[in-house]
Amino acid sequence: MKNLLLLGDSIRKGYDSFVKEKLAGHANVYFSEDNGRFAQYTLRMLSNWKGELSLPEIHLVHWNNGLWDVLHQAVGDAGADGETLGETMTPVNVPGRRFDREPLTPPDMYRSMIVRVAVRIKQLFPRAEVVFATSTPVIEEQATWAYRSNKEIEEYNAIAREVLAPLGIRINELGRFAAERCATLHQDWVHYTDEGSILLADEIIDFLEKEDLL
Repeated sequence: MKNLLLLGDSIRKGYDSFVKEKLAGHANVYFSEDNGRFAQYTLRMLSNWKGELSLPEIHLVHWNNGLWDVLHQAVGDAGADGETLGETMTPVNVPGRRFDREPLTPPDMYRSMIVRVAVRIKQLFPRAEVVFATSTPVIEEQATWAYRSNKEIEEYNAIAREVLAPLGIRINELGRFAAERCATLHQDWVHYTDEGSILLADEIIDFLEKEDLL
């Protein structure tokens, strides 16, 4: 059987157990209980996760980073300036809240970091096929401690497509699937109900099967 490693943020944490359950008897599915957060965090923790999970040889890695990278942190109730030259923004669809103007991982940094994560995955799992899943959309108007825009999410997805495809990494358009099939299945402004996460798990398995990776 193939050994599949799932990497990613809390969206992955929503569907990982469902992927494992659905592939029981067909593939061995591994994942850390840790949240992969932003690309730099994933880069830092990959070696740790490999050791902690006592992984066998991995044949396939399905991975995402992006939702943390694109977030703008809230300034807070005190009204202090943001971290970037004192600049903040108040999105029209989130009135009364102020957020850092710069995202956690600016686009040029994301472009660099996502490639470094890809290289590290290939270093740690040299015989593995690698799939990158695009980031899923959010309900912008419900933003609280941070803000994400779907426009920026798609811009970061476009960066990932641009820089990862030439490295031989296959792109799973999970974000587009979620926008079409899971739009009414959010449990909050970012995450999905079990019903939504099950649909994401099904899409991932379908993609891997269509790509002849399982």
